[in-house]
Amino acid sequence: MKVVIQFCIDADIIDCPEHVIDRLTYYQNEFIDWLFDKKNDHPYWVIENGKKILCCYRSEAFVEWLNRFVLKDSPQKAAVVEKEITTWDENLPLIFF
Repeated sequence: MKVVIQFCIDADIIDCPEHVIDRLTYYQNEFIDWLFDKKNDHPYWVIENGKKILCCYRSEAFVEWLNRFVLKDSPQKAAVVEKEITTWDENLPLIFF
């Protein structure tokens, strides 16, 4: 099932299993907690003078996290299906980052 991930001026669309959408806000919050936890090493950190100062990410980061943690043992995986769009079906579930 498709989900719109909106950023400031555009959005991406991902496809993921329906059971993820049933708890979408929960997974969004869990992802944000993981993403900004400085104990976690991932490629989305902006590092300055050897220190993690902020995260720079798009929907690929959320998809990677879903597949790695939530859908680890699932045959169904999440995937990005459209990137940097400015219009979308308003009937689709939406989360904002």
